[in-house]
Amino acid sequence: MEAMIKAVKKSKADYHLVETAFGAGYFFQQAGAQWDSMHTVAPADIIPSLNFPMLFFNGSEDHRDSEDKWLSLCKHEELSSLKVYQGGDHFFCHDSRFVHDMLDRIDRFVQAVSSADTNQLVE
Repeated sequence: MEAMIKAVKKSKADYHLVETAFGAGYFFQQAGAQWDSMHTVAPADIIPSLNFPMLFFNGSEDHRDSEDKWLSLCKHEELSSLKVYQGGDHFFCHDSRFVHDMLDRIDRFVQAVSSADTNQLVE
């Protein structure tokens, strides 16, 4: 709990952090199991098997060691995209500076995928 509170305090995010992170039910007694499960997931092994476009978001001040790799592994790379929010940290999706742009990008992404040749998306 102390580590999470420290992370929240140093974040620039201001968009309902309590409601979206804590209020939704973060089970701190399961932190060890959650950490262990993150180490067992290998997105680079899974992404190539997914037959749909993907939209990635990240903050420029968060961990960014794999985002380009994940994008390049997308089966539909031409319809997939990545947006990095400058000044965003790990909680960038809760930051009111980015909310409207994120919603607009999600909307445009869905429209682009919906209007894409469906034969291209189904194998």
